Amino acid sequence: MKTKERKKILIVGAGFSGAVIARELAEAGKYQITVIDSRDHIAGNCYDTTCSQTGNKFHKYGPHIFHTNNARIFDYLSQFTEWTPYKHEVQGSVEHIGDVPIPVNIDTVNMLYGKKIHSEKEYIDFLESIRTHHERPENSWEHLTNIYGEKISELFFSRYTKKMWGLDLKNLPISIVSRIPVRTNKERGYFNDSHQYMPKLGYTHLFTNMLTHENIDIHLNTQFDKSMETEYSYVFNAMPIDVYFDHEFGELPYRSIIFDHRIGEQFEHQVPTINFTDNKKYTRKTNWDLYPGCGGGHTNLITYEIPCDYKENNFQRYYPVKTIDGEPQKIYSKYKKLAKAREDKMIFIGRCGQYIYYDMHQVVANSLNIVKQYSSCL
Repeated sequence: MKTKERKKILIVGAGFSGAVIARELAEAGKYQITVIDSRDHIAGNCYDTTCSQTGNKFHKYGPHIFHTNNARIFDYLSQFTEWTPYKHEVQGSVEHIGDVPIPVNIDTVNMLYGKKIHSEKEYIDFLESIRTHHERPENSWEHLTNIYGEKISELFFSRYTKKMWGLDLKNLPISIVSRIPVRTNKERGYFNDSHQYMPKLGYTHLFTNMLTHENIDIHLNTQFDKSMETEYSYVFNAMPIDVYFDHEFGELPYRSIIFDHRIGEQFEHQVPTINFTDNKKYTRKTNWDLYPGCGGGHTNLITYEIPCDYKENNFQRYYPVKTIDGEPQKIYSKYKKLAKAREDKMIFIGRCGQYIYYDMHQVVANSLNIVKQYSSCL
């Protein structure tokens, strides 16, 4: 009896979106999956590698810390990696004061204001005395000053945001800053999630395990071309959706990061990532020796980050832009409508395909849902 030929599936992008979908379809046993990526490596922006000059292992596209409250997603990824527990801490470098905890907590306020607050009630009472009062905050600035007042909001959020997004907090929706925990104690961990880990052998190792399957072929340094669509039964496409449709409704804005790697620079801080609270171009710096699974070289490797428009960084798109007026989302909705008409043959996935910011656990959950939702089209 002749074996039924497997359907050919094309996946554009070897980041979390593409890798999860590829693995799920490969396990089904009915498909032959081809994964392509324009870069020379798998793992997307999670890619970690070794610095040829220092021997340090580092995250090429900036620090990635896995955190989630979703046990199902943690268990799913645990098929492909062992984990190292890791509770991330960040501090802000404040002129004339030194390093202070971020998110803002009791210690932060004591250092900034010269206070000796000890209890949660004292802290809440103090914040009440300095905060502004917006009954219905309408933007990120009003949301933050409603909690912390203007001094803290300007120092830790406004300056950083202007560098990061190229926009004032008053032009950004509350969702941009509401992800940052609000502390009423001395907790110094950056995240609240129940699962906080780093892959023991790195993200690239995790992706290698995920994509190693007899039904998956990988082609790097390979650009997607629309002519490829005729060769496959279905396409899962993580490319920028506006690029696919030739910018018919205009370009979607993105922010990017230029990474400035410094070899042998001293790092006199207690935590791996330091945020800059000044008006200079850098947003933060990272010492890779302090991240589990990283560092290990013969000298320090310190990475500084400079946010910019994606066109200033070789069209590397990292962060979709959201604004109060919703103009970028309005443009995306037009592309989404075009894409909807093609869903019998292709679905857009991931940050650039769906024009949305995802944490790692969110993109994994989204990709699992996409496989389930669109399996009937395959």
